[in-house]
Amino acid sequence: MKVALIQAQLAWGYVDANLDAFGKRIEQCPDCDLIVFPELFTSGCEMKKRDAQEKADTKDIVSQQYLNIIEKMQQWARQTNALIVGSTIYKEDNLYFNRLLAVYPDGTYQIYDKHNCFKKGSFSPGKERLIFSWKGFRFSPYICYDLRFPEWSKNQNEYDIAIYIANWPESRHNDWIKLLEERATENQVHIIAVNCVGTDPAGITYRGGSCLLNPNGDVIVRCQDYKEEIQTGQIVEK
Repeated sequence: MKVALIQAQLAWGYVDANLDAFGKRIEQCPDCDLIVFPELFTSGCEMKKRDAQEKADTKDIVSQQYLNIIEKMQQWARQTNALIVGSTIYKEDNLYFNRLLAVYPDGTYQIYDKHNCFKKGSFSPGKERLIFSWKGFRFSPYICYDLRFPEWSKNQNEYDIAIYIANWPESRHNDWIKLLEERATENQVHIIAVNCVGTDPAGITYRGGSCLLNPNGDVIVRCQDYKEEIQTGQIVEK
């Protein structure tokens, strides 16, 4: 399986700009089976509920553009014949969710709502893990802070590959590297991890560190720190 890791700088709070940018990045991923974006690739991470609601209302992130985001991902999946994975903000019953979408080339998709959320943050926790299959591999996706909770990703021969997408800050970069290695070795799975780069409006810097690890925690491929980059790697064993 050929995997593309898209480590990108996000246009924080601007959905259309991000969709345009990722549409162009998709064109740089020929012949890939799986293409993975950072967490909240449409907007960047909103950590305060008030800020999230303002962004949702003024930028139409949640309601009007949610279906447009799905349609774009479906278009990209058809265009590349690859599974596309990324997350966006979703609103339901006045609750906000950090929703991961795994979109297949035939237009179908599956969802995972981030389970482990900051107590003072924007989002309500999802209740269910997701396991899905693609091209003979079983996947389990997680989002950012989920990485710190090993019991949530415990593998009882349920999946072969874990996907972690994130807006993980530079100040905790060493934790990112260490925890990814731990999740790979304790669960004996490949890890696909994609983070963003750049600086957000609050001045927080994101270093990247997107990588593909084998079940021994060894790096198969890694993006350069601080740099927008697309790296591809092969997973040949389940």
